[in-house]
Amino acid sequence: MSERSERIKEQSAPRPEGAQNESAVREFLGAWNDEAKKLGDFFADDAVFQMMARDPVRGRPAIEEELANQAAWATDFDLAVLNIASEGNVVLVERLDSFTMNGATIKVPVVGVFECDGAGKFTAWRDYFDWDGMMQQVAAAGID
Repeated sequence: MSERSERIKEQSAPRPEGAQNESAVREFLGAWNDEAKKLGDFFADDAVFQMMARDPVRGRPAIEEELANQAAWATDFDLAVLNIASEGNVVLVERLDSFTMNGATIKVPVVGVFECDGAGKFTAWRDYFDWDGMMQQVAAAGID
């Protein structure tokens, strides 16, 4: 086998940290109907969370507060993983998020980027989605 083929094989081999980080992301996304405090446990102390239409939230206490606020205005969260991939400490996940507000189901296609430390804690989480499209659904549900 050529040196180039060996490098390609080595680069494409599954990496344990990638599997660990993907597992942490899946667990986090599945925990949204639990208490928001549990969601905060997935984050490093100096983590940054940002929904790209809004300002970043810095530090685990502030992230816990933000997630508690989000969990308070909706129920029946389902953050369905459509595709997931990782490279090193970064996990990319395509999702279809759905939740209930005022009796209406809101569905939002999302791409999330999670950066993890060596312990599998999130140091950064960025979500990319159509904010205006989500807010149109929220308005149609009768919420200001």
